[in-house]
Amino acid sequence: MKKNRIFTLVACSLCLLLGWGRMICLAEEIQPDKEQNLTYEINDNGEAVITGGTCGALNNIVIPNTIDGYRVVGVADRAFAYRQDIHCLRIEEGVRYIGDYAFAGCRHMDTPSLGEGLQAIGEGAFRDNLFTGRVVSRWDVFLPDSIMSIDKEAFDCCSHLQYIRLPQYADIDSSAFEGTLWQEERDELFQIRGDCLMAINGNTDPVLNIPYGVTRLADEEGPRFLIDDVSRQIEYKEIVLPDTLMEIRGESLEGIRVEQIEIPGGVKYIPIGFLRYGKVLELVLSEGAEIIGPGALSNIEGLETIRIPYSVRRIYDNAFAGCGDLRRIIIPGTVEKVGENVFDWCENLTEVVYEEGIREIGCGYADTQIKRIQFPESTVRIHGSLAYAGNLERIYIPAGAAEVDDEIFSLREKYRDVPITVYGQKGSRAEELAIQSGYEFIEVESGDEMP
Repeated sequence: MKKNRIFTLVACSLCLLLGWGRMICLAEEIQPDKEQNLTYEINDNGEAVITGGTCGALNNIVIPNTIDGYRVVGVADRAFAYRQDIHCLRIEEGVRYIGDYAFAGCRHMDTPSLGEGLQAIGEGAFRDNLFTGRVVSRWDVFLPDSIMSIDKEAFDCCSHLQYIRLPQYADIDSSAFEGTLWQEERDELFQIRGDCLMAINGNTDPVLNIPYGVTRLADEEGPRFLIDDVSRQIEYKEIVLPDTLMEIRGESLEGIRVEQIEIPGGVKYIPIGFLRYGKVLELVLSEGAEIIGPGALSNIEGLETIRIPYSVRRIYDNAFAGCGDLRRIIIPGTVEKVGENVFDWCENLTEVVYEEGIREIGCGYADTQIKRIQFPESTVRIHGSLAYAGNLERIYIPAGAAEVDDEIFSLREKYRDVPITVYGQKGSRAEELAIQSGYEFIEVESGDEMP
């Protein structure tokens, strides 16, 4: 059952007069001045939701975290909308949400102070705060790390909003900051809507810094390719992706040329064609990446080596295909499955090391320099074909790999005349395939005995 209450809270504001005559409200430093009256309702969980109220003597509003012994969880929809008497606002720590249009149209309000624990800012919560008749020149909004979502048009048309400190991970609507100085300034080099980077606009700096707060590259409703023709011609020294980044759309940086780029650990899935047809000298996958998708890092020029982090669990087909400068790679034992044709057309690749722990591995290696393949003892399934692995001379198949495709050596004599020596245990699937294909079989106790 809901109840209405009147709460008397001591609150005030401290305003500083700067050297050039500008008044700035420091809501977080409000000192006792005169009583303010707040109204509230009790929700079904026995928690208070602020529904309105009057300001203190200096036109200040403090939203407390407790009221009459009740915990305050939020500010109701339209609770203080279009109030021209509010100059300073402070949301105390522990208040979880600000409702839709709660402070919309409060045109005399200075920068609000938002306490830690705030999780959601509703639709149009601070919309149309244009500062009519005030001398404040800018808003600097510091969003607490606890923020999880910012709804559409939350700060729409806040014309003096020039800086926003964004939390590391938050779901931000694409229209959350429309009409702000902050949005307009970022649009000079980037097209960013909410937390999504949708385009890079002719950025010619040698270091391309993607702004902090961006969590997605290329929205599914926006363009696939982030870089324009100008950016495509530049050889960047580095692309700095923010720690806030969590999602990359396929082909978003296709064709880009850069010496170094690091994918932050928040990105779990590396999508198809992310850097395809570009030039990358050093690519760092941070711990946290879990899946390298089909063709995800294919056809990249200049990439000689890459370290696969131990967080990766799956590598899909053609993941590195066409990386002509790739020379050596280690697949960690944490990877459960390696797809087929992962390294096809890697013309300079001489070695692939499979660590113990991998259970399923696909074949391929077309047009590589690989001469030996040693599958780990943990392997239980091997699939695909070695028909186009023209330089392959010897291969070790462990006894535990009972599931090996019959076609692993089929058609090889048609396309390649280099014979293969098969190493394995007596009576194993390795011996069976060697006899079936007419290849020499050499009995060994482990793959380490293979030269």
